Amino acid sequence: MATLVLLAACSSEPGPEAAAPSQAAAKPTAARPGDETATFAKAVSDGKPGAAVNIRYDFSAKPSVGTPTELDVAFIPSAGVDSLEATLSGMEGITLAGPLQASFNSVESGKAYRHKLSVLPDRTGVFYITASVNTQIAGSMLNRTFSIPFVVGQPVVQQKPAPATDAKGEAIEPMKAEESTQPKNK
Repeated sequence: MATLVLLAACSSEPGPEAAAPSQAAAKPTAARPGDETATFAKAVSDGKPGAAVNIRYDFSAKPSVGTPTELDVAFIPSAGVDSLEATLSGMEGITLAGPLQASFNSVESGKAYRHKLSVLPDRTGVFYITASVNTQIAGSMLNRTFSIPFVVGQPVVQQKPAPATDAKGEAIEPMKAEESTQPKNK
């Protein structure tokens, strides 16, 4: 449940690697005919509008602890992009292997430019890979950051702490403090 909340907060459709075992994989609805990335999940952008590139990704299998899994990343530039460079990095708990930088010159709008690397998780949890993408548009550089979220195993759901109780076991209701320079009348 915490994983689904995390992914929903990122405004991302969970892909096959992020869905719970009992759920069907989410499929994009606006795929072009012949789109080789139609089944790929969408990376989460940094929230700024007007990204000059979209990122889709797909794992060859569900990532698991101690097992390297191939990640296929597709960079899809929008109109006006002349070239793009991407740097991929992981967070603590995962090791990335293979080329962590990709560069594509003379790109075409809407065409998927693919890049593959290996992901090796060392524990169960919710992880993300950061993709920092620089696009060149009419001689100017534009940078956007994307997150590629994924789940390894069944992470422990963190519970909300129980409210504090008094000696009788009744919940203590927090109250706002009142500040006054006058003595309080009883």
